[in-house]
Amino acid sequence: MKLFDYEPTVEITAASGVLRVTIEPRPSAFLMVLEAAGILLFSGFTVRQWSNLPPLWRILLIWAEACTVVAWFYQLSGSEEVLFDPEKLSSRNNTLGWERRREYSVQECSELEWKAQSRHDHPGLQCKAGWRTVHFCDYISQSQADEILTALQHNLPEVFQKIGAMPGSGKSHFTTLGLSG
Repeated sequence: MKLFDYEPTVEITAASGVLRVTIEPRPSAFLMVLEAAGILLFSGFTVRQWSNLPPLWRILLIWAEACTVVAWFYQLSGSEEVLFDPEKLSSRNNTLGWERRREYSVQECSELEWKAQSRHDHPGLQCKAGWRTVHFCDYISQSQADEILTALQHNLPEVFQKIGAMPGSGKSHFTTLGLSG
């Protein structure tokens, strides 16, 4: 593992016709310590200069300090759970105690694939849900995405066929290796 890598842990569980993918953040320990040191230095500066600062600057520095502490904890929190079942694709994000759920019918989903990191977006899985593109499993690597797609193909082949297929074509979006047996 490199010093600045951010690769979350991925746990894949298949039971009762459902494939559950749980993703937990795993930020770089070095960067987290470096950020904590920066927060402490900024706090020390604020405390030392407090009596010399005008009221507006005091408010701004307190606001900035609070935002950086919340952002630091934000990096440590947050999990995502993706459920594949024969009827729907569900994604549940839990960050700092707030939960966001999204559900899509498997019938309207297609073109499931891993998306590499771009200039404006992070890596993860994506698929078409109707007319829009849906992103989930954020920050996973290509090898982790391959594990998820392989587990989906092995445990729920009918769902994999529907989600992986290109709309309007009889062809599969994926090339299978024919290794099942």
